Amino acid sequence: MDGYGVSAEVDWDVGPAKLTSITSYRGWKWNPANDGDSTALPVVTLAEQSNRQRQFSQEFRLASDSDGPLDYVVGAYYFWQIIRGYGKTGYGSAAPAWFIPSVPAAGAQAALVGFEAHSTSDPSTKSLAFFGQLDWKINDRLSLTTGLRYTRERKAGSFHQFWAAGIDPGTLPGTLAAAVIAIRGNFNPVTSRSTSFADNSLSGLVTLAWKVTDDALIYASYARGNKSGGLNLTNLPADVELDVAPETVDNYEIGVKSQLWGRAITLNAAAYWTRIRDYQTAIFERVSDSISRQYIANIPGVRSRGFEADLSVAPAERASFYVSLAYADTEYLSYPNAPQAPERQNEGGVQDLTGEKLPGVPKFTYTVGGDISALLGRLGGRDLAVYGHADYSHRSSFNTSSSNSAYADVPAFGIANARIGLRTEDGLLDLSLWARNLFDKKYFQTLSPGATGLVTALIGEPRTLGLTLRTKL
Repeated sequence: MDGYGVSAEVDWDVGPAKLTSITSYRGWKWNPANDGDSTALPVVTLAEQSNRQRQFSQEFRLASDSDGPLDYVVGAYYFWQIIRGYGKTGYGSAAPAWFIPSVPAAGAQAALVGFEAHSTSDPSTKSLAFFGQLDWKINDRLSLTTGLRYTRERKAGSFHQFWAAGIDPGTLPGTLAAAVIAIRGNFNPVTSRSTSFADNSLSGLVTLAWKVTDDALIYASYARGNKSGGLNLTNLPADVELDVAPETVDNYEIGVKSQLWGRAITLNAAAYWTRIRDYQTAIFERVSDSISRQYIANIPGVRSRGFEADLSVAPAERASFYVSLAYADTEYLSYPNAPQAPERQNEGGVQDLTGEKLPGVPKFTYTVGGDISALLGRLGGRDLAVYGHADYSHRSSFNTSSSNSAYADVPAFGIANARIGLRTEDGLLDLSLWARNLFDKKYFQTLSPGATGLVTALIGEPRTLGLTLRTKL
């Protein structure tokens, strides 16, 4: 993958306000080459989706620059993006026996061995937004923050798939030619589809904050957010919509921020409740024993609730320690037609996951860590210090499949990191030895079970040691 970008920010002082312009252009190209069946057999020998992405954004923002009781920000934002995709799928000599062993060999081999299907897609997005936020200091203790954002987005795109290689059915006898065309149509049909839509959304927030004391603040907030709709530009069943509806998110939060013991202790905590309507999720659908498709679809709603807390203590000038804890309770509020797990295919193609947890979200996570340093003396007229850092992060078990498969349960794991170094206090030189995953913990990031019994995994990084030299002039 190759990426590049350029951006420019310009600020103007216009008296009681500051005008800011941010202009950005970025692009990347991606040329993957994958073995599609994840085995050593020549089944799916070509599975590529090369992409060429370009995007441009422009933001204008006017912000107040005064000490009055009212602070404001207003602005406009424009975004454009296009991703030109070029897909290739190819089948090897083992594909007939792997996918369609019950089909007569002559037809299966003529249809799949050496067969390639290519595709093109071009999803594009144009987005225009206007936004504003107002902070009102009602008095020395009480403040109110409100904000609104109106966004209009237009998305469009097309998908074309065609046969690029393999035996020409026109050279085969009629019955065999018809069988070859039917088989290829089940795997990679010749198709051409296009769509476009526009959606408007209004999001906003309101937060009331009260300083109980000079070092303690409590707040309550409500926010509504929106995630724009999407496009399914891929090989889809005829009954699946190309358009994906936008999400609507309502979030309620209460919390406290405080400092104690002469501000040597910082304690923050928050509880939240989030409801998402028309939740966008990945669907993995079994079309037959040998064919599956993946696309994005909406489900009626999900809910997430929980709390987060963090504590930091600095008992001395050169020592600090911290701990954080998070609890998340997630649930599908309504998901009666969820995809079936691979190990339960004999129970039907769909299942009801209403009330089950969302994938990828551990119930508990926590982190502990600390930093210490000590002066060693002087080096070249500069103070020289030795320092150390260590942290440990743990997460409870979680599932990483949209079908809640038992074979996608990732066990709980924890990772330790450490660093020790020498530095001048002014930052001119900093030499450190560090370790990530210090104890070389073996763990999974994701587990993905397939219909064949194969379970693929994204494994965590092993222990990594390094030496870093920094300088700041």
